Amino acid sequence: MLFLVMAIPEVKASLGATAKILWGGTFDPVHQGHVSSALELSGYLGVQPIHLVPNNQPVHRQMPAAKAWQRLKMLCLAIQDYAQLAIDERELKRCGPSYSVLTMQEVRQEIGPDVPLIWCMGMDAFAGLQQWHRWQELLNYGHVLVLTRPATSWPTDPELLTWYAAHKVDEAKYLLASPSGQVAHLELGQHAVSATQIRQQLRLGQKPSATELAPAVAQYIASQSLYGIN
Repeated sequence: MLFLVMAIPEVKASLGATAKILWGGTFDPVHQGHVSSALELSGYLGVQPIHLVPNNQPVHRQMPAAKAWQRLKMLCLAIQDYAQLAIDERELKRCGPSYSVLTMQEVRQEIGPDVPLIWCMGMDAFAGLQQWHRWQELLNYGHVLVLTRPATSWPTDPELLTWYAAHKVDEAKYLLASPSGQVAHLELGQHAVSATQIRQQLRLGQKPSATELAPAVAQYIASQSLYGIN
């Protein structure tokens, strides 16, 4: 009987050290779940910094409640004590809709053809990936890493799952062994907080805890009268 053995790519530390990791989002507002998850990802992959990429004009959701410069300021405050995290402002500076494929294309041109490039997204974004601009070109420029949490349900769309199966590797760390073309998922710890929840709390006059919203970010939100605070 003939057995087919799939070769497992060797992950070299030097590749991890030079990999470029991008995590896009509206960050409206950035909360402690964002920060904790990004730090966890940095530790798991052995890569720093993780670049948080605030978008300017999201395509598949309503415009953020906070202005771009306010969301950028909140991000700066939230990560100011963490060398493992950084901010990439390119989508805020780009006019028009924020297309991830354009960002990946730009970054690939900057870092050259050989450096691993990983675009991170949550399960909610992954479920709607087929509505993204030129979504099937993402893997031409880098990898896609789907970040999940315990009890997360996978999408059921056959086309999306077929695409995922055709390009997946079994461990997220394997993405560090090549520059582009693959997809993986990584289950992060449970962070029971969301930007929607934070905005709702603030509209109701409730004060999020320090485990939900960094005190410096909370103070900035109050100073700017954001999210219904008067």
